[in-house]
Amino acid sequence: MQTKQVETAGQRFKNIKVLNDMPADQMGKVMNLMSASLGVNCNFCHVENDFAKDDKEEKQAARQMITMTFALNKNYFDNRPEISCNTCHGGKTHPQNAPNLNAIAMAQERPKQPATKPLVDAILEKYTQAVGGKENLAKINSRVVTASRVEPNGKTETEEISQKGNKILIVTKYPQAVVSEAFDGTNAWKRANADDIKLKTDEAEQIKRNAQIFAFNDLKTVYSKLEYRFTDKIDGREVYLVNATTADNQRERLYFDAANGLLIRRVSSVPTVLGNFQYQVDYTEYKDFGGVKLPATVRHTMPNVSWTRKILEVKNNGAIDDAKFNAPKK
Repeated sequence: MQTKQVETAGQRFKNIKVLNDMPADQMGKVMNLMSASLGVNCNFCHVENDFAKDDKEEKQAARQMITMTFALNKNYFDNRPEISCNTCHGGKTHPQNAPNLNAIAMAQERPKQPATKPLVDAILEKYTQAVGGKENLAKINSRVVTASRVEPNGKTETEEISQKGNKILIVTKYPQAVVSEAFDGTNAWKRANADDIKLKTDEAEQIKRNAQIFAFNDLKTVYSKLEYRFTDKIDGREVYLVNATTADNQRERLYFDAANGLLIRRVSSVPTVLGNFQYQVDYTEYKDFGGVKLPATVRHTMPNVSWTRKILEVKNNGAIDDAKFNAPKK
């Protein structure tokens, strides 16, 4: 059986000197990792509107640094991407050779671990009760949500979310386009106006997971393995970290508030040649909408990308045609 040939960055893009053998689909993620690691935008290294040009010395320096990083990982970590841009830069354009003396004061000590580990079943049951209980959850068979999508610069767009069982459709109205993304119960799709947007495997998985979490599915049906790891802190509150693995071996970290049982964070990651590209979703400000609590504020964060969804109105149990979730035919 022939193995499918993976297109490389050197084959797809112009003037690639160091990342030639990297899968082409990693390019966007790797560029975002570098931007976030240095706290800069694309034009720090690239000529605007012509990324292939070599006019800027920062681009030459970046190639040298990538070569150094690959060599360190090869020579000291058996080619595992343990060293990344962020290892030395930490959000600054130049590596810092002196320690941050405020770091000790800022450090948050991990809380004392419980004498007896909490059972995953107990954590999940507390979560179910916290959002309304099985009886109330069972009463909601569909919902239409009006929300605002807030960008880092404060600009807002209108969103409408339709959900029915495992299915979800999110329509965001930008000035220049209407973007739709959906999970139809089996497959994920995305379009801008009438143009399809090709989804990478991890992007499709995130849309699917968004649908599953938003539907308050029994997490045991979402993940084939759930394991309590330890008690940690987020924003001063104790949380239970649960490692979650799907049937196809997608791994995520789930954080539940130890006091009230609510899911407050979900983190997943995708490996790249320069380290893991992380997806983080924070769920806050849970409010009661028809007997079931939804996080009224949901923040999505990735390297160099973030936005926040704020729920404005929820209408439960209205009629929604299943065809609404299907990808439009051309």
